[in-house]
Amino acid sequence: EELGIPILCPDKARDKEFLDTLEQEVKPDLCITAAYGQYLPKRFLALPKFGTLNIHPSLLPRWRGSSPVQRSLEAGDNPVGVSVLFTVSRMDAGPIVAQEEYNIDDDE
Repeated sequence: EELGIPILCPDKARDKEFLDTLEQEVKPDLCITAAYGQYLPKRFLALPKFGTLNIHPSLLPRWRGSSPVQRSLEAGDNPVGVSVLFTVSRMDAGPIVAQEEYNIDDDE
């Protein structure tokens, strides 16, 4: 926010006031989501000219959906990582733009 970049975090992505503000005032070229945990309505996905990127805390496609960190740790995954992908109507199913892998040492 200190850089003049609006940060909106509605309780529900379908909130009419939020969507109206996004569409009429913000008019985003790109949206970025992280740890949101809700399906985004088609109206939201249609707004940004370049789409919506999601920062997902696992190496997709293995742990789509909720609680990817917990499920990855429970399964003993190594490496672990983060994925950046375009958001589509299906949960965590859009094209992956980038992934970063991290190896976990035995003492971590």
